[in-house]
Amino acid sequence: ASSIPCLSPVLVWLLTSSPPRRRRFEEHMAVDDDDDEGFLPYPEKSQWKDVAPVKQNDGPHPLAVIKYPHGFEEVHDYFRAVQQRNEFSDRALRLTADVIEQNSANYTVWYYRRRCLKELNSDLQAELLEFTDKWARDCPKNYQVWYHRRWLIMEMADGIRASSKSQEEKDAEIKELGDRELEYHTDVMQVNDDFKNYNGWSHRQFIVSKFGMWGKEMNFVEDLLRDDVRNNSAWNHRHTVVKNTCWPVTPEVRQREIDYTMAQLRKCANNESAWNYLAAFLGTAEGKVAWDSVPAVVVLVREILAQAEDPTLQCRFAVEALANIHQARGETKEAMEQYTLLKEIDKIRTSYWDWRMELLKIAPAK
Repeated sequence: ASSIPCLSPVLVWLLTSSPPRRRRFEEHMAVDDDDDEGFLPYPEKSQWKDVAPVKQNDGPHPLAVIKYPHGFEEVHDYFRAVQQRNEFSDRALRLTADVIEQNSANYTVWYYRRRCLKELNSDLQAELLEFTDKWARDCPKNYQVWYHRRWLIMEMADGIRASSKSQEEKDAEIKELGDRELEYHTDVMQVNDDFKNYNGWSHRQFIVSKFGMWGKEMNFVEDLLRDDVRNNSAWNHRHTVVKNTCWPVTPEVRQREIDYTMAQLRKCANNESAWNYLAAFLGTAEGKVAWDSVPAVVVLVREILAQAEDPTLQCRFAVEALANIHQARGETKEAMEQYTLLKEIDKIRTSYWDWRMELLKIAPAK
């Protein structure tokens, strides 16, 4: 009689997983030359015979027992055991990959993986190009993988700085490292057709800030806005670039940004992102000038409002801008009229417009 092999819970999970997960796991096993028992259950792996798995402690009377997926309990039981042993070995590093595959949001295992990499003096370039590359492409909204890449980049940069190379060579290598990472961020956005991923943008800003690479970012932003003028992330990044390259803002830079924004609003008047960006340079806070101090803005606002014959169909952002212009001029009655109109156009924010009207009533007269 033929014997039926026992399937590892991890293998059962693999066979029922999504294609990206199967691909990542198969590639992980293919490059793992030290582990020819990869698909065996952990208790049957010879290299793990000395480890007693540690079960999750839910207390004597758990309120709700979670039914975990195949393989989840097994790898986590062994991970808890490895943690208790304070073990940073090759097998512990491979185990972290299995745990991450089961629960990629587990920040503890990502941290433990970094400790293993550090203790083992592992090839960080391989970790960057192989392990984290697949994760960021398949799960771009996973904060842990972006933080892991950030750590890898900084460790690699520190290694370059500590080398015996000339300063010129060090600077060139660090610049190349940063350039590749910015290209990688762009590639991940393109592969996933998602140009508004907060974690990816946060990673990009970290890289350009740490490596002083703001110089090309304005052109990068303008390319994105040409493709999608409503990309709020790109507008936010544009302001970050200005804050890091031209601050305190000069009258010339302010006017440049106002002119650029008005040009985009003429293409798409109901673009809230562009109106918010315009408001970053108009008002009373640092770096701003009064709403009524730029005649071209007044012209643009009236031009957009004139496109709708029915006042209740007017662009609400332009109506608010006109209210700001009247308020800057001390024209309280006219500003009140615009806020009243906004209560009709933008009913969901009625309470907010009431609050703005109350502020206007108590504002000191000009």
